[in-house]
Amino acid sequence: MRLLLVLAAFLASTAWCADPLPSDASVSGGKTMVAKVIVNSGRLEWVPHKRDLTPWLTLSYQDRRATPEPARFAMKTPLNGDAARGKALAWEWCVTCHALPGDDWPGSVGNPMLHYKQFKHPNPLVFQQIYDARVYNPTTIMPPFGRFGLLNEQDIGDLVAYLQSLE
Repeated sequence: MRLLLVLAAFLASTAWCADPLPSDASVSGGKTMVAKVIVNSGRLEWVPHKRDLTPWLTLSYQDRRATPEPARFAMKTPLNGDAARGKALAWEWCVTCHALPGDDWPGSVGNPMLHYKQFKHPNPLVFQQIYDARVYNPTTIMPPFGRFGLLNEQDIGDLVAYLQSLE
């Protein structure tokens, strides 16, 4: 549960809310902590995230901070995404919740992304899902990466290119 608290610590910015961070959030020394898998050990090591995620809403029941409304985003065409860069982003942001090819300890909160190309989802739908999935599912726990500025338009385009390349 603690891992989910940290990883979902991106759902609302302090620009939109002024309530304090809940006491059960994974923060140490003012830095958001994330779990790092210690390969073949069955252990996790808590390390500071390279970005401070404390402004974002957590999955804690104590976290009552408000969030902005869901937003649609019109993807510019053509996609111009870089699948190699998208893979690196997926391993930074997505692997905690989603199973990805080559992952020994996949996330189990979100749908598996293995063989994603077989679903033939249109690029604008995939882009919107990453930008702000709340447009399709208001109760999702998937962070609205684009809506809240965690990923920019190019980052999301790169992720879409990577997902669409997964045979």
